[in-house]
Amino acid sequence: MPISANAEQPGLPFQEGERLSFNIYWGFLKVGETVMEVLPNTIINGQTVRHFRLKTRTTPFIDLIYKVRSEIEAFTNLAMTRSLLYKKKHREASTHRDVVVTFDWQNRKADYVSFGTLEQSTVILPGTFDPLGILYYARTQNFSVTDGFERPVTDGKKCVIGRGSLLKKERIKFRGMFYDTYVIQPEMIGIEGLFEENQEARFTLWFKSDPTRLPVKINIEVFIGNIVCELVSHTAK
Repeated sequence: MPISANAEQPGLPFQEGERLSFNIYWGFLKVGETVMEVLPNTIINGQTVRHFRLKTRTTPFIDLIYKVRSEIEAFTNLAMTRSLLYKKKHREASTHRDVVVTFDWQNRKADYVSFGTLEQSTVILPGTFDPLGILYYARTQNFSVTDGFERPVTDGKKCVIGRGSLLKKERIKFRGMFYDTYVIQPEMIGIEGLFEENQEARFTLWFKSDPTRLPVKINIEVFIGNIVCELVSHTAK
C-alpha cells in the first residue's frame, strides 16, 4: 500500500509524482505511447521501498498488425542500491508474460515466477537491479564526472553485468525544442526488456544534462528498424 513520502532523498534526480509520457515512432509513423512514473513509496516485507512503473501500448491502427500492451513495475530500496521486486504483465503479438521476480537477498537469489509457477531461481550479485530499476539508477549517475557505469542486472532468468557508456554530449531538437543531453548506450544482452522477441535490441538514451537527467529520447534498434521514443510531457510533484 502507498505511504507518505517521509524518506525522500532531495539529491535524487526524480521524486514521487514524476510522470513522463512518450510517443513511440517507427519512421514517421506513430505506433504507440509509453508512460514512466515514480509512484508513492510502498512497503514490502516491512521495508519502505521505491515504486516505479512503465506502461506501453500500441495505437489502435498498429493493434491490428502487432498489438503491444505492457505494464512493468520495479521496486528498489530507498538508497537506490538494489532491487527488491519486479513485475511484468506483457502482451506482444502472440507472446504473453505474467511474471513476478522476487529478490531473496539473504540467500542471494532471484526467483522467477511465471503465471504463478516458480520456473527457476538465479544467483544474483551484490547490488543487482531489474531491467526497469536500472534505468532509474542510471539517472542517479553524474555523467559530467563519469563516462559510464557497471551494475548487475537480472530479469530472473539471467544475471549479467549491465553497462551504461557515455558516448558524447549532444544538443538535439524535436517538437520545436532544444535539449542539451548526455548520450548513453546501455548494454544488457540477453535480458528480457520491452521487446520480448528482440533481446539483442540495441538501445541509445538521451538524458538531459541538467540535474533531472530526464530521458528525453530513446532509440531502439530492432529487426524491423529503429523505434524512437520522444518525450512529449513531463509532470512532477
